[in-house]
Amino acid sequence: MASTFFSLVEIFPAQANNVTHDKNKNITSNEVVRKAAQDRKTSSVTVGHNNKTIVNVASRADENILVKAHRWDRGSYTAPETSASTGLPLSLRETPQTVTVLTRQVMDDQQINTLDDVLNTTPGVTSYANDNAGRTTYRARGFDITNYKIDGMQIDASTSFGGVGSSMNMDLYDNVQIVRGANGLLGGTGDPSATIYMQRKAPQREFSANGLLRLGGWNEHRVMADLNAPLNHSGTIRSRYIFSWDDTDTFRVHEHVNRIGALANFTADLSERDTLNFGFQYERTQNDGASWGTNVPIWYADGTKANLPRRTNPVADWSQATRDQYTAFINYDHNFSGGWHLKAGYMRTQGSSYNNLGVAKINNASRGKYGGFWNQDGTGGYLNALHAEYQDGRDNADVHVSGPVHFLGNEHQLVFGFNGYNDETTQYTFSKALGNCSIAGVTPYSGCQYRAIGLPIENWQTWDGSYPNFVTHRTRAREVDVTRNYGAYASGHFVLAKGLSLILGGRMSSYQAYTGTYNKANQYSGSSSTGQQNAVLTPYAGMVYDFTKTMSIYGSYTNIFTPQSNLRDANNKPLNPVLGKSYETGLKGAFFKQRLNTSLAFYLNRQSNVAQATGSTNANTGEAIYESINGVKTEGIDFDASGELLPGWNVFFGYSYLYEKGLNYRQDPHHLVRLTTSYTFPGKLHHLTIGGGISSQSNTEWSTNPGRPLGNGRYDASNLRVRGYTLINLMARYRVANWLDVAGNITNLTDRSYVRQAGFYDGMIYGEPRTFSFTLRGHY
Repeated sequence: MASTFFSLVEIFPAQANNVTHDKNKNITSNEVVRKAAQDRKTSSVTVGHNNKTIVNVASRADENILVKAHRWDRGSYTAPETSASTGLPLSLRETPQTVTVLTRQVMDDQQINTLDDVLNTTPGVTSYANDNAGRTTYRARGFDITNYKIDGMQIDASTSFGGVGSSMNMDLYDNVQIVRGANGLLGGTGDPSATIYMQRKAPQREFSANGLLRLGGWNEHRVMADLNAPLNHSGTIRSRYIFSWDDTDTFRVHEHVNRIGALANFTADLSERDTLNFGFQYERTQNDGASWGTNVPIWYADGTKANLPRRTNPVADWSQATRDQYTAFINYDHNFSGGWHLKAGYMRTQGSSYNNLGVAKINNASRGKYGGFWNQDGTGGYLNALHAEYQDGRDNADVHVSGPVHFLGNEHQLVFGFNGYNDETTQYTFSKALGNCSIAGVTPYSGCQYRAIGLPIENWQTWDGSYPNFVTHRTRAREVDVTRNYGAYASGHFVLAKGLSLILGGRMSSYQAYTGTYNKANQYSGSSSTGQQNAVLTPYAGMVYDFTKTMSIYGSYTNIFTPQSNLRDANNKPLNPVLGKSYETGLKGAFFKQRLNTSLAFYLNRQSNVAQATGSTNANTGEAIYESINGVKTEGIDFDASGELLPGWNVFFGYSYLYEKGLNYRQDPHHLVRLTTSYTFPGKLHHLTIGGGISSQSNTEWSTNPGRPLGNGRYDASNLRVRGYTLINLMARYRVANWLDVAGNITNLTDRSYVRQAGFYDGMIYGEPRTFSFTLRGHY
């Protein structure tokens, strides 16, 4: 028995044209490789780690030949396959749900650095911001997105005061996969919105290095270094190191943002069948000049529109929000014979959130009583301030086994697994009662908050941000929220006939949540349950029929179960889980040898216990207050296209139509269009790439609190209609040398004025004006 290594072209010359790699033809073709291997009496075919296809071939001489295909998606705007929806490695066409993949090339072309950048580029996803301190909510198909995963492990990427989602740095990730619709099969919670799946950059066998230097508008400076280094000659032990640093002002006065990301990732092939991967990761964002809530009032006290400029940011000079997260992870992969794999993984995340916020604005002193609006002469402003500190620790584990089975003349794929997490979120207590919260000796409104009382600002027009800072110190007094979510799942991809496949799966989940409190002396005062569900069954069924060589029709169904213990009502009690059903059907296409993927989806969601923000916040915690709504229904259409339309012309496009019924206001647009595209010229101009993007959405409606002033204590509390808008981006890149690219980007080319929130305490958050950036990118 001998072991020989050959290139794919040498072994399968007839298929060489289908697996070659150049800048404009990034084709892997797992199907081509499988077919070629079968022609050589393949014993097993598997898709290995690091996006490489491994084919074990039993030839007439009984030789084992390892075949390594080039990476498919390098330089592409689409991906060959995903397991984010079902746990099975299926092509986008074979997956009976809408799946969008934001590849590394899209992120590089559009200078996408943060999770916010990702989701504001993704088709079908909208967002609104409650402040510029990180509290941003992302939505799809009419519902909040709460499911986020890294390498399959579920994380808390919320952007609340205690969340760390705003700290995530995209320089550490290879791609982002977005599964729209309910997806509870692999995680136990099935949001009808979307699941965001981020894939870390992984070590490769060959040495490579790349880095960038970026200079941009608002005094931005950004550097990134990415080093892939094999640690032995054969590359069986390899490593990858990434460092990212971004420092910038913003279009708002007094605001400055600093971001850091770092990753050390190691992989070792312990044997021909065993692979170990482990690493460490750190992400942090510090926002100086952060606000608490909307920072620009809509109306003056006389009811006229304020029309304040976009640069408005009346914050205290000590106002700051910092989010960071440490991660350690380890994964093991054992390759059995016959293409079966056992994979086990563990991930520990530890995050913290520091909020020391002060902003001049108007606000509720108590429910039903208002502190007043700003006057045009500069009076009427108060310092609204909040101090809050959080820590979060989460342990994630996943074990699953997957592989092919053969019966009735066809090959089918199965996966069986168990996964879950234990999460502990700690909120430290600051209050007058504990004596660890004070500004200038003035009694807080509640907890560690000052709202429209006690801290007036003489003239908001000339205020420079000077004000006495919080005097706080952390004691052991705290509240600890514990959440456990774990379960077993199974799914299978069954080929019923030529071109007809069935996907069946199910998950049995258990969910517990409780809150414990500790006093200043660190004495435990007991806990209270905030939610418990046992043996919750989440079924999944989907079918795909290939009615032509390039087109398929599909349909899928799943139940919806989404815990909401992190959302509280007016009595500070957690909301009951969302329950419902989700249906999706449509058409999918794969053209030009899978270089272009398209999908047209029709969906219907029915839910009860759906969270809807009331527009108010809790007087003690500062968090938003929600109420449960029953009889909520959303339906709509999603059309997506991603990949290569013509040689050198890449597109990443989506159109979404959404209809909502049962909610009190419509904060999601009926129509949303997202387009990102680039074109690399042929011939003598082949070093030049140009492109850009469009994001366009229709009108929305927002609730107000208390509404437009009408005089004599009266307000117009009707919903606020906000006009839609279109944003245009441009990019150009030129390859100066084989190792150096120069790129320029313009965002919001027309300098369109738009808002990312309107009505929250009668204020708004402006979106970013036109900005420029210039990037040097080196690669070896």
